[in-house]
Amino acid sequence: MSQHSEEEIETFDDTNPFAEDTELQLRQELAQSEEKLAYLSAEFENYKRQTLRRLDEERARAKRRVLEEIFPAIDNFNLALQHAGTAKDVATLKVGLDFIAQQLETALKSAGLEPIETQGATFDPTKHDALEELEIEGADAGTIIEETQRGYTLDGQVLRPSRVKVAR
Repeated sequence: MSQHSEEEIETFDDTNPFAEDTELQLRQELAQSEEKLAYLSAEFENYKRQTLRRLDEERARAKRRVLEEIFPAIDNFNLALQHAGTAKDVATLKVGLDFIAQQLETALKSAGLEPIETQGATFDPTKHDALEELEIEGADAGTIIEETQRGYTLDGQVLRPSRVKVAR
């Protein structure tokens, strides 16, 4: 153990002039850090507001694009309704309605909407909602027999399951 005189050992006391300088310096650094924290906090809040605003704007643009693509089908549907009462034959009306359905499917497909295929498919509870199980000769158990309501995926995720009847 080394021997030190009392004079060599610096102790912290109120009379030490370096203690006051150190305390003052620490208080200044603390004040600067608090100021920086307040600034960064305000900056972050501004960033969050801007991000939310941009997301809202992008959602609105996306809705607008989808609706603009659907407008021609809506226009044609209204035209078909106007002429439905004066149509001379049902076949002509059906051709017009098929065209409108195709326009709608194309517009919705461009927005990422895809129909879930059920024809000849095996029942999948993640894509299909079974309304009824039927005993059908020659049909394998779990095979979809009939689609009662079309289901859709949006960008690969099920938006609405297909409602189907399944072989038992």
